[in-house]
Amino acid sequence: MKTTKMLLVVIVSMLLALPAGAATYKMRLTHQLPETHHIAVDIKYFKGLVEQKTGGKVEVEIYPAAQAFKPKEVINAVATGAIEAGVTTNFEWAGVLPVMDVFLVPFLITDLPVIEKALNGEVGAILFKKMEAKGVVPLMWVLQCRTNVYTSNNAPLIRPKDFKGKKMRGTSKIMNLGSEALGASTMPISGPEVYTALQRGTIDVGLTGTDAALARHFYEVQKYGTVSNNFTVAHCVFINPKFWNSLPADLRKIIKDAGLATQKKSIEDSEQAKDTAVKELRNKKMVIHIQTAEEAKEWKEVMQKPVLNYFLEKTGKDGKELVDLITKIGK
Repeated sequence: MKTTKMLLVVIVSMLLALPAGAATYKMRLTHQLPETHHIAVDIKYFKGLVEQKTGGKVEVEIYPAAQAFKPKEVINAVATGAIEAGVTTNFEWAGVLPVMDVFLVPFLITDLPVIEKALNGEVGAILFKKMEAKGVVPLMWVLQCRTNVYTSNNAPLIRPKDFKGKKMRGTSKIMNLGSEALGASTMPISGPEVYTALQRGTIDVGLTGTDAALARHFYEVQKYGTVSNNFTVAHCVFINPKFWNSLPADLRKIIKDAGLATQKKSIEDSEQAKDTAVKELRNKKMVIHIQTAEEAKEWKEVMQKPVLNYFLEKTGKDGKELVDLITKIGK
């Protein structure tokens, strides 16, 4: 009897020692961006909403800057339960779902109303369903950018003819087709080597998001930048199914609502980040040209067809369904 009483005292003491409001569930989340990036800030916003609205029952523990997993590892890590949640780009998803390259068809899904309606509507739902088939639970989109900058040193790149004879960094087949349609040639160079390649003249043209051009100091080695809304980079936040199904329905609803609020905020933050980056690039003495509607039309006429044909060839009826839906939204 005495032993039983002592055991009860120990158990009660341990329970009393637990911090008030301790989290019932912990959701570890990995992403590849530095903590100052607007998407990293949006993920912190999501964390705050979830922890506040669940009353601390769900704790979101963030691992930024690929501290937990490299970008190519994230999908598998979440699917296998090595971590509860992850964030990665349409580029990474295209490796397992070729239809995710729809974001890279030039000028197809780059107008803000089209992006919002596509992600919130049937297009987003179709892509989410395909991700679910790969063993994850998609939660929300976060928009990195729809605006890119083509940098150069000798003269600005305004029209397709200005790319003739220029060398650019090659990435994926679909990206290379767009660059080559403009008249440039492509060569494989890893991301960290681009600055040096521009500095040494190994390549003539830099291509990246406006925020990345600023962060990577392209203004130090390139004089001109042409800003174009010609393709989109979106990240998806997704969750391990076993963890998701372990959550009570009320907590899942709170997390979904927090995801919708964060998705909306990310689109606004992406535009603000672009505006800030353009302003700062100009402050760094880079000569920035914002593409006009007439110039965008000319680029679209040469870029879209070869990339779209390749995309449809690779994705068949699934890709065509997405393109038709997006085209309908844009009308």
